[in-house]
Amino acid sequence: MTEIVLSEPLASHIREAAEAQGIAVENLIADALRQYSFQAQRVKLEAEARWWRSVSPDERAHYTGEYVAVHHQDVVDHDRDDDVLRRRVRARYGRLAVWIAPAEGRREWRMVSTRLARS
Repeated sequence: MTEIVLSEPLASHIREAAEAQGIAVENLIADALRQYSFQAQRVKLEAEARWWRSVSPDERAHYTGEYVAVHHQDVVDHDRDDDVLRRRVRARYGRLAVWIAPAEGRREWRMVSTRLARS
C-alpha cells in the first residue's frame, strides 16, 4: 500500500467529512476521485463537441455519412460503423474520454409528403 501524506487542515477536513457520512476515509477519497474523474471527462467531451461544431462545414463534409472520433481537438479516427469505430478507439485510447458522434457533413434537405393517396 502506498502512503499519501496530507497536511493540515486538509487531513482534518477529510476525516470530519468521512465521519459525518459514516464512511471510511479511504472510501470518501475513492468516491471523490471517481466523481472528479467523471466530471473531468464530461468537461473534456463537451469541449471536444464544441470544437467539432466550430469546424467549417466544408471540413466536416469530408466525413459525411460517417462517425468521427475527436481527441484533443483533432479527428483521430472515423468510420461509417459507430460500433467498429468505438472498438478501435477503445483499443487505442483505453478509458480516456474520446468524443464520438455523427459527423453530419453537409446537410441534405428532403421534402417528404405526409398526404395519403386515395385510390
